[in-house]
Amino acid sequence: MHTVPFESAAGCVLESHAVVEVPLSEIRGLRDAPVPAGAPALPPRFLRHCDEHTVVGVRAVLEAIAALPDPSQPLDRYGVVGAPRLAGRITGAQTLVQAAEAGGIAVSPHVVPQCSLHALASAVSVALGMHGPNLGASGGPEALSEGLYTAVSLVNASGCDGLWLVLTEWDEEPVLDAAGRPTGDPLCRAVALALRPQAAADEGAVTFTIRIADPAVQHGSFTGSAPHGLADFAWAIGTCASGGALTSWSHVCPWGAEIRILAPATAVQSKRPQDRGRARREAA
Repeated sequence: MHTVPFESAAGCVLESHAVVEVPLSEIRGLRDAPVPAGAPALPPRFLRHCDEHTVVGVRAVLEAIAALPDPSQPLDRYGVVGAPRLAGRITGAQTLVQAAEAGGIAVSPHVVPQCSLHALASAVSVALGMHGPNLGASGGPEALSEGLYTAVSLVNASGCDGLWLVLTEWDEEPVLDAAGRPTGDPLCRAVALALRPQAAADEGAVTFTIRIADPAVQHGSFTGSAPHGLADFAWAIGTCASGGALTSWSHVCPWGAEIRILAPATAVQSKRPQDRGRARREAA
């Protein structure tokens, strides 16, 4: 396989985005919290039985909708890709404990639909009345890479008006006691992106581009690139979208692909490394 130049690689446009970070102790209150101004209302008690990743991910989508240039625009022809990283583990552990103590009668019927890989994408699609494809990607340690690659590949081929990509992870893996109860208060982070096909690009848009490399090439095969986590990705999205100190930012997938974020061509950017470092410290 030969390297594909950026000019001919797959790409898409970032229409809106939002980042939500919530400690585990506050997720219960988020299930029934009022939606952000401008976002559509959810069905009553819709998030009652959802996994923590789904609750935070849906909230990120609602905030990204509120940030759209026109929050009332129809979303029914959008698809959804959900890429949670190690979701459902708290409920899964508690279910195993309950099943061992009291048998199958103690197992909630909500475990399978709410803790599966597709639960996050399905919840976003059902809650907001979307009729495009919805699917879960990854679920494992490479959720960021696999979610990005899936979404940027699918958005131009799905026939939809656009695509939501929802990425979630715990900042630290929850530690559970013998009964399956969390002993700490880890942070659950979600990044929601509203993506449009490449044809919708203009000079004021943030764009994503995929470049493919030889699969035999290891991490670092792209100059200036390295693997990053969801926190780094969230920072890069916000900085590029706001006209900060980044002109572009790259995420290298473990199988030999690079997803590059390109800031709007019309934004006034600084390319000096010291400015990039200063912006990163200010963002933190």
